[in-house]
Amino acid sequence: MAKAQAQLVSLSFPPPAPPSARPRHAPPLLNAAALRTGVPPYSAGVLVSLLRDCADLHGDDTDHRVARRLAPQLHSLAVRTGLSRDPRVTCALVDLLARLGRGPSCARLLHEAAEDGAKDAVLWNKHVAMLAEAEEWDEAIAVFREMQARGVPADGYTCARVLHACGRAGALREGRAVHAYALKLALDAHPLVPGFLAGMYAENADVAAATRVLDAMGAGSVVPWNAVVACCARLGLVDDALELAARMSRSGPEPNVATWNTVLSGCSRHGRDREALGVVASMLKQGLRPDATTVSSLLKSVANTGLLRHGMEIHCFFLRNQLEPDVYTGTALVDMYAKCGRLDCAQKVFDALEHRNLTTWNSLVAGYANAGRFDIALELVELMKKNRLDPDITTWNGLITGYSMNGQSSQAVLLLRQIKAAGVTPNVVSWTSLISGSCHNGEYEDSFYFCHEMQKDGVQPSLVTMSVLLRACAGLALQKKGKELHCFALRRAYDCDMVVSTALIDMYSKGGSLVSAKVIFESIQQKNLVLCNAMLTGLAVHGQGREAIELFHDMWNSGLKPDSITFTALLTACRSMGLVTEGWEYFDGMETKYGVKPTTENYACMVDLLARCGYLDEAMDFIERSPIDPGASHWGALLTGCSIHGNLALAEVAARNLFRLEPYNSANYLLMMNLYEYERMYDEAESLKYAMKARGVDSRPGWSWIQIEQGIHVFEVDGKPHPETAEIYEELIRLVFQIKKAGYVPDTSCIAYNVQEEEKEKLLLGHTEKLAITYGLIRSDASRAPVRVMKNTRMCNDCHEVAKHISSLCDRQIILRDAVRFHHFVDGKCSCNDYW
Repeated sequence: MAKAQAQLVSLSFPPPAPPSARPRHAPPLLNAAALRTGVPPYSAGVLVSLLRDCADLHGDDTDHRVARRLAPQLHSLAVRTGLSRDPRVTCALVDLLARLGRGPSCARLLHEAAEDGAKDAVLWNKHVAMLAEAEEWDEAIAVFREMQARGVPADGYTCARVLHACGRAGALREGRAVHAYALKLALDAHPLVPGFLAGMYAENADVAAATRVLDAMGAGSVVPWNAVVACCARLGLVDDALELAARMSRSGPEPNVATWNTVLSGCSRHGRDREALGVVASMLKQGLRPDATTVSSLLKSVANTGLLRHGMEIHCFFLRNQLEPDVYTGTALVDMYAKCGRLDCAQKVFDALEHRNLTTWNSLVAGYANAGRFDIALELVELMKKNRLDPDITTWNGLITGYSMNGQSSQAVLLLRQIKAAGVTPNVVSWTSLISGSCHNGEYEDSFYFCHEMQKDGVQPSLVTMSVLLRACAGLALQKKGKELHCFALRRAYDCDMVVSTALIDMYSKGGSLVSAKVIFESIQQKNLVLCNAMLTGLAVHGQGREAIELFHDMWNSGLKPDSITFTALLTACRSMGLVTEGWEYFDGMETKYGVKPTTENYACMVDLLARCGYLDEAMDFIERSPIDPGASHWGALLTGCSIHGNLALAEVAARNLFRLEPYNSANYLLMMNLYEYERMYDEAESLKYAMKARGVDSRPGWSWIQIEQGIHVFEVDGKPHPETAEIYEELIRLVFQIKKAGYVPDTSCIAYNVQEEEKEKLLLGHTEKLAITYGLIRSDASRAPVRVMKNTRMCNDCHEVAKHISSLCDRQIILRDAVRFHHFVDGKCSCNDYW
């Protein structure tokens, strides 16, 4: 410093003022008069010092303005003195410009240095590091590649930065090349390189390679381990994050609170909420004290699962340990209580909070709206305004979601239009809430209408929107519409998302295309439990029991732990093929072998399996011995089995319980009426009819429908006749005449009316599934595509036999979904093997 000052004096410039007299915002060595005088022979060292001093002016706005004014003067001085070609000066100048946010100027300066041949190794390394720090990942990799082509050696810091760029850009191949380069030049010994190398592999989901790098580092710093854990948690690789944390406990650096908080965050963000409780247990076992961040993440997982008791325990833990409350923890508590249905507790927590932000208010507004208490929700919005908090789009989305989920879509649309008129632009969440609410309430057609309106408004569907629309397609079995959505997902690369892939499997399975569902399932490398459950359910409804069992064992062997939904699908698959022994084996092993407590649905599945296979006494005994109170699903399964096998005594027991539990479900009355009429007990059947009328029970009509092109054609019992009824009956009569020659004999046992046999055969012709199949054959003969029919009740024996004969006669595949399962009729045979 003294030498530099002496040099300035020797050049006859005014001597620098003492420190106390210098302007506060001027660099110590910079004299403005020197910049206005000739071109003195500055040394590179002096100019570098000047540039660094100017770059250090990063205090208040005044400092920044001074630096911005001096930067071009110093740049001009460097050019006039000929020192701009010195790599050290260029490097310092680049630093200064980067500090001032002039990225393009930095890049141009470095490019000019390269053209002038003045760009040495220092500048090349600086260029790569600068691009990486500016998050220009691809450019950083490209410049590093150019360095290698020119034979310019990289230093350890540059290697670390370019590895970071390869991780964030998803450039695994380039990252491996940089790894090899670092090993070749022994740059892996640089303190920064191993951590960034492990991070690069983790960012590219190569957790095995990242773990090898960490193991080679030894049990040193916890920072690189935490960085890899954070990558895994952010990318949804929660199992890998859990395994890394466990490995740290065993042999690596001991995990700290930040480690476990990162894992907790990954669990709550990626639907692994139940594992979150185990993470906290590991944390406590290690002797670590949870902080407010731990509590906030854990409360999010509890809110997602609705585990109110656990949420209250966490709240008590927070109070007992006198953890420092903040607005984030308070908001998480309000959100948890609201989502768990305890709005009284949510309100108390909200009222007790000293500090509230907009998110806190939005959580309470959404809680009241979802509970259907719109008066209080709207009062809160007005109170927000009085507290000088303007409601944002999240506030309005909470209300829109509440209206749509509670069956008030028209009110939700009105609110959406009102906020739009007020200058608030509805976003994809607003529209998705409308679509999701319609789908939740079975208004699937409205879902597609709102999607069309959303796109007209210039808003494109998101991943969540896609999954909801696919669910609507599954509900209506609209495979053509589902295929259109699948194409849209492929164009947007949404099909790579696990949620969308699961929805696609569900849509194709429920639409009758099990082959397409299998193709999507097999294309996914890392399968999670939800995805496997969707595939299991698809195999079950299509009667592929053996395949479902094989998939279950593959899941178990791969380390996926099943849940109650898994066993519901598995037991349904056993039922579809009458696999009683296997069903008992899996049910008995649920708790003892697989660690899953049976739910009401699992018990109902076992009753259904036993009853449909004719083990009615065993089914009744199973209900009586069950540790849970039998519900409508249990008695309904028994009644269905009794109606199939003609056991009137047990059917009456089941019916009495159903009439008590579901007094307005017409299906139970109709089953008993059919059973009475089959047993020629017409007086009892009439009594049930009068009972239905007295209670005001409306019978649900049976219907079948088929999609032809973009139109839906519905055939309903006692409903409005189809416009082409005459042509349909003419073709059906012709088909029946043909299949009678092939051995078909009408099965009139399902006609319970006391009429002549010939009249019963005429009544059989009016069954809705026969009409739908016939219409499908008439209107799709040229395409030779499968005839797909949906029916809301169980298919009768006669219709089943007719469909088999028609598939053989017309050489057409017929796919029919009834209330029980799918039937695939091909060449005179059905996939159910006459068991359904």
